[in-house]
Amino acid sequence: MNGTTHMSIGALTGGLVLAYGIANRTLSFGFSGYEVYPLIVTAAGAIGGLAPDVDMARSKAGKFLRKVLRTVFIVSALFMIAMNFIPPTGIEILDGAIGMGARVDRGVPLILAAFCILILAVIENSKHRGFTHTPVGVLVVASPLIFMFLTGTMFVGADIVVSAQIGFVLGWFSHMVIDSFNYPGTPWLWPLVTKHFNVMRIGSGTEGEAKFMAMSMVLFIMCYALIIL
Repeated sequence: MNGTTHMSIGALTGGLVLAYGIANRTLSFGFSGYEVYPLIVTAAGAIGGLAPDVDMARSKAGKFLRKVLRTVFIVSALFMIAMNFIPPTGIEILDGAIGMGARVDRGVPLILAAFCILILAVIENSKHRGFTHTPVGVLVVASPLIFMFLTGTMFVGADIVVSAQIGFVLGWFSHMVIDSFNYPGTPWLWPLVTKHFNVMRIGSGTEGEAKFMAMSMVLFIMCYALIIL
């Protein structure tokens, strides 16, 4: 599938959270101790929908995407490190300016920074339709989100980070599902089995992909309707 299809379905997947927000007439809602922003989830879903193809290092799109994600994870790691060492008074000032939770659990941001570096290392050393397209790869990408849910860690902007992570992981997973509809498929059982599995062989940029996208949109609209109505 081409990048447009992946980004569109990634956004549509994240949009399920937006539909939930619309159903409850709110632009944010509480989840696992954090405030989730559906619009951020949807936008991050579009990026996550394309992100696994960062392993296409030789293509223009792959090179651009790799640069973008490299910047995102490096900046995120530096931000986490800064949050760990900013004194309490500085945190309070940031809280007043941004309006987010001011509490910072010392040491925890450093762990999140380590997760960012780990994910960056995976991206930099990935090969096409390899680790980034496996369930294990999804778990690595989701590791910061899982960690935050388990520990309930809080820092300035934590709610935005969680919202972006939820959308990014949803979009990433949608990419793997979509790749199961074309050749060579997705290695769902890696590392136990290296075989790639697919249910169809829709060619990228073909009429079949256009029909697949149209059917996907109809399916998502039906899901939105069930959530909202």
